Amino acid sequence: MSNTSDFISNLAAKLGRPTPTEPPPQVELSVPQYRLSNTAERVSIFMQNWQALGGKGAIVRSADETLQCLKEWFGEQPIAWFKENSQALLAWDTLPTVAESAFSSLNWPLTRYSQSAFDPHHRYSIAANAELGITGSDWGISLSGTVVVKSDPFRGRAISLLPPRHLSFIESTKIQDNLFNVLEEVAALGSPPAAIEMISGPSRTSDIEMDLSIGVHGPIEVYVIVIDH
Repeated sequence: MSNTSDFISNLAAKLGRPTPTEPPPQVELSVPQYRLSNTAERVSIFMQNWQALGGKGAIVRSADETLQCLKEWFGEQPIAWFKENSQALLAWDTLPTVAESAFSSLNWPLTRYSQSAFDPHHRYSIAANAELGITGSDWGISLSGTVVVKSDPFRGRAISLLPPRHLSFIESTKIQDNLFNVLEEVAALGSPPAAIEMISGPSRTSDIEMDLSIGVHGPIEVYVIVIDH
């Protein structure tokens, strides 16, 4: 069958119907959107939903608060990690200022993804052997407790997918009400990113005999720090 018109004509004949000459009229849908009144409410509900999905989270207002939060979550573990692997903490090339300051104060050296190896395939191996992947976030979704990250050559999707733990930082003003709001901002970029990750709690699957398994397709532990300016 050579073209779409021939296909439609043949299908109409098989159904005993006349061949349509124009597309059907569009049906306009009006779906109420989930809306919140202010940033504080978005952050609060985002955090509730994130934690309900099994993630750990905190709201900070300074580098000192960030530092204390990291100490509470990870304690002395990074020191033990570094003894086994000097590239245990794998991060974006650039993180929010409070994150950079906190890691510097803790003297926990970060391996920058794009600088970790010349060969991209070697970077995947480094990410798979890392203990903690550290990223920023482009958006958050309050309704579902979701962190949204768009791909970028200096970031690397492997950071949030291959290590057993993922820590993300997000500014409070980047948290949106719902997915529709985020997709509007993605469309406004003009040239869409190669990929978009939507992270809602630890990796989980029930594909095999409906038995819930955590950490099969991604991190088993996920953390988010909301930076409230």
